[in-house]
Amino acid sequence: MSEPAITHTPAQVSAPAWSPHAWLRGLIGAGCWLIAHLSFSPSWEMSVLWLGAYVHVPLALELMLQNESGRAARYFHHREYTLIPLAISLVVAFATGIGWLALPWLIFTTACAGFGVWRLLSQGLRRPGALADWGLLWFGVSGAWIFASAMRWEVFGFPHIIVLLAGVHQLYAGLVLQVLASRIVAARPGRLPWITAICVSLGNPFVATGILTSHLGMPLWIEFAAVCFYASSVVVLGWMQLFLALWPKSGLPWYSRALLVVSDLSLGTAMTLALIFMWGVRRGYPTLTIPEMIAWHGSLNAFGFGLCALAGWSLAGTRHAKQP
Repeated sequence: MSEPAITHTPAQVSAPAWSPHAWLRGLIGAGCWLIAHLSFSPSWEMSVLWLGAYVHVPLALELMLQNESGRAARYFHHREYTLIPLAISLVVAFATGIGWLALPWLIFTTACAGFGVWRLLSQGLRRPGALADWGLLWFGVSGAWIFASAMRWEVFGFPHIIVLLAGVHQLYAGLVLQVLASRIVAARPGRLPWITAICVSLGNPFVATGILTSHLGMPLWIEFAAVCFYASSVVVLGWMQLFLALWPKSGLPWYSRALLVVSDLSLGTAMTLALIFMWGVRRGYPTLTIPEMIAWHGSLNAFGFGLCALAGWSLAGTRHAKQP
């Protein structure tokens, strides 16, 4: 990514206005997720995937596009109304074993990735929204892994559970985290937030590369270094969000501040668990198992970090803040 434009003048916090339509879709999605979870009793990693499809994706896309007015943005606003049927089709695909029913979700995520590429090429990289556009590319990657999981394909020789977790990871770390990074950078202009957000954006493919190299029998230190770099960058970005939540002049309402604090506490804990897990892998003596990581790391990211941060920024409204 090219060097971003840096400004040190007072800036408006670019959190979008509250949208009742987005929240209505989110509440309907949460209800559908709960019904699906109780009806099919899926594994927890599967349930977290369904939660992301039903709730996190609509909120993330709304947060990303709410201030947009172009034709392409309006098109994707309209497509958000199809997310519930798409998520239902995804749930049925996994619940029944009919993998091709996940094809509509793959098509949608691929279209989102194409939209992200178009925005990056047409609007450039020197803007906070480019971080969210980068997240759309990884959302497309998530859709590909999820479809492969639904079809029971062992991509690159990875077992099914790893294929599924790759799709879940890129939904949250790819789309949700990048959309939130764009909000943090827009709310707190300056060189350090930009550098941190770029490190987060690069850390995601670094980790993916590290996992692949370890799978191919290359030294584990590559994956270990990538995870340390990525986790540290995410934690620093979380500190910047925490600063905005606690800074009296940020202009955020109290309920947004409370949600962002919970989000940051969850994020810090989840990243610490990732480092502990990777340290165990590196030394050949596991400190945490994959099921434990799914239960704790996955839950903290889905409910604590992702959901609380999306809700906090969405509820914030358009505020003004002075550059600290």
